[in-house]
Amino acid sequence: MVNKSFLEMSLEKDNLIVSFSIFMVVFICSLYTVLGVGMNMSAVEMTRMSGIFSAPDNMSSMPMNKMEIPGEEMDESQMSSHSMTSMVKHTDQMEQSMDMDMDMDKGAKSPFSQLTYSITMFLMWWLMMIAMMTPSASSMLLLFFRLKKIGPEKESALPHTYVFLCGYLIMWGVFSIAACSVHLLLNKMQIADEMMMQISSVYVSCALLILAGLYQFTSFKQACLKHCRSPANFLAEHRPIGIGGSVKIGMIHGLFCLGCCWILMALLFVGGVMNLFWIVGLAVYVVIEKAAAKLPMLDRLMGIILIVGGVSLFMA
Repeated sequence: MVNKSFLEMSLEKDNLIVSFSIFMVVFICSLYTVLGVGMNMSAVEMTRMSGIFSAPDNMSSMPMNKMEIPGEEMDESQMSSHSMTSMVKHTDQMEQSMDMDMDMDKGAKSPFSQLTYSITMFLMWWLMMIAMMTPSASSMLLLFFRLKKIGPEKESALPHTYVFLCGYLIMWGVFSIAACSVHLLLNKMQIADEMMMQISSVYVSCALLILAGLYQFTSFKQACLKHCRSPANFLAEHRPIGIGGSVKIGMIHGLFCLGCCWILMALLFVGGVMNLFWIVGLAVYVVIEKAAAKLPMLDRLMGIILIVGGVSLFMA
């Protein structure tokens, strides 16, 4: 039997505390996202309606006042079962969209309601980003804690680690403000389906997919990804001192992570902001991409897939 030193046992115990803390942060934020707190529908309901990928079409992109019910122009006996299913689906979506539009119109009359809606939208984005991005930062957090634990500030290693995480999440909060602003702008420009929280223009969706694919090949993406893949090198270059240094280094890491993944998170507009298939898929891919230092072509392969996907959607 190998006897472990007191330091090794302490590190193992504290590592469990840090790991459990990370798990609880991800769990709570994931639960908030799945339940769709404050939103008209939960993420489960929205995912059930849209499926893995619900590509925008002419009917979903058409303004409500210009849409016509197929049943008014066609004899029901001439319709195929597929057409009837499609009509029912679009009719249900129209009714729910009209209800949402009425709620939005009522809210638009009140500045307080507008502010409440904006705050709710921001919280949805930020907590979703926390749930998606925190797992990919777990190795950095654990290494940061271990280095603090054996350094001169070992007595405050745990709170400094939490402060580091806060700094990291602040940067994703900044991204969430930008994403929320774009989201509201798309709704105002009527090129997004407010009910499905998804871009309703085929051309905008194609452009975003292709842009995300091209970004995978840029030197900026590669530089940010290199930092995210090398926690030891990153912490060797940045030696935080005190609470202020910990939050600063957390923000710097968050900035690199943001530079690496922002366009991937923007793809939620294509598949549906609260579509669980896309949320889980993107979160898993980010973890794999950051951990796959020995697979340098993985990010470029994803770039090719995104470009091909954008072109295919355009040609469909």
